[in-house]
Amino acid sequence: MIIRGLFIYICVCCPLLAYEQLYDSKWVAGDTPLSFISFGSDSVTIDSIANYNLTFTLTTANICDENGALLYITNGVYIYDKNGDTLQNGKGISPCAYTEQYICCGLNIPQAALFVPQPGNNQYYYLFHFTNDDTINGGPETMYYSVIDKEVNNGLGGVTKKNIKLLSHTPFREGGMTACKHANGRDYWLIIGGNVVNVFYKFLVTPDSIFGPYTQNIGPQFPLPFDNAYSRFSNDGSKYVTGVYEGPILVMDFDRCSGEFSNPITIYNQSCPNGPSCSGSSSVEISPDNRFVYVGDVDQLTQYDLLAGNIQDSVQLYTIDSVQIAQMNMLQLAPNGKIYLSSWDGLATYDSLHVINNPNALGDSCDFKFASQPTYSHNNHMPNMVNYSLGPLLGSGCDTLTGINNDAEAENINIRVYPNPAKQIINLAFKANTTGVVEFDLIDQLGETVMKELLGSQTYTQFGTGSLSNSLYYWVLKDSERMIKTGKVVIMK
Repeated sequence: MIIRGLFIYICVCCPLLAYEQLYDSKWVAGDTPLSFISFGSDSVTIDSIANYNLTFTLTTANICDENGALLYITNGVYIYDKNGDTLQNGKGISPCAYTEQYICCGLNIPQAALFVPQPGNNQYYYLFHFTNDDTINGGPETMYYSVIDKEVNNGLGGVTKKNIKLLSHTPFREGGMTACKHANGRDYWLIIGGNVVNVFYKFLVTPDSIFGPYTQNIGPQFPLPFDNAYSRFSNDGSKYVTGVYEGPILVMDFDRCSGEFSNPITIYNQSCPNGPSCSGSSSVEISPDNRFVYVGDVDQLTQYDLLAGNIQDSVQLYTIDSVQIAQMNMLQLAPNGKIYLSSWDGLATYDSLHVINNPNALGDSCDFKFASQPTYSHNNHMPNMVNYSLGPLLGSGCDTLTGINNDAEAENINIRVYPNPAKQIINLAFKANTTGVVEFDLIDQLGETVMKELLGSQTYTQFGTGSLSNSLYYWVLKDSERMIKTGKVVIMK
């Protein structure tokens, strides 16, 4: 893991925004008319605009700009602008026969769309999306992305790239796509689980490109036919939880530097009487302090304590009377620290969300309140959101955008790694004040060190690259006391 930890140097220094980014400060919920849930520092405001005649089934995502103004909405079939109109070139995403069936009302897949701002750029936004395009198994097998330029069409935005394939001919779970900020506080890890096999597909979203898929086999298998998944990262990105309609709940630690999962814990949700044979969930969430996992399962909410000696038996139950029609569906942690739950059926009798007011508290102290947050709409879904404001992992050695090189940049440093792209040879020339042995490392996209050269007193040298594959690599120049500088080089023979 020490070697993999060097993957933290993948980002070259650039300015870091010094204010909170409000991409998730407004949620679009409900259905005709929509409810707009705005989260202030200590308040929740509910608005509705009657001319937003948009329809949603389960697939919902929206994003605001960095100042909290609503930008884009999607139901997995169309991309809409802030006025509720179809965005320029916003039709025809995730094309297939299944999508055509849901043109009327939006896709019926949880977490099948997610907006992510392009790292380091306030002009472009990614939409990651998929549908059930596997004609044999009936699930998804293609991951797409589309790019929105917010400055075109008189500032309303437009789709400039559409349906670009990231993953194809690879069955993965029906839902459960989520993301987490990289440890540098700028880039994103995008992750989704595989179908039937215990594999996770990972993509790294950077200012320059989207790398991946990287794969990791870990945890239990999630069986068909009800592998409709819901997945969440903890607010600090250190933990990941995922579950399906019928199957186990999986909790893992997450390394924001390397993108690696570890320490898998399997929970069989005790909302059903027969344990593993009928375990399942409609959604999952993690408390802000990372201690509790909440599992929603239609008419029951369960809480599991990750600090308990026996996590499986630490369950706390909150049962909704079966005669109630506003049962539970999707859970989501809000910017105000509370967890909100949509209704399973979303019937208009209850135009309200359920609320866990104190999710860091054990048992009844978490203060779960049924249908306690009024809205203007019946709600059976939540917009797929991530913690866009998560900052760098300070002090970890991988916060390469937070001024880790400030002392070095104050010196008279001149470092060249050329040519770039390189073919058979990389040249390194540098001028810097160094201490002890100087080392030059070349790191691949999986975090593996593929070249390590000790330079001694040399200030110029050449390295042969004939044994390396065509790819993007990250280089690190360091001495015995510090990292001097980092960068990227492409090898293209």
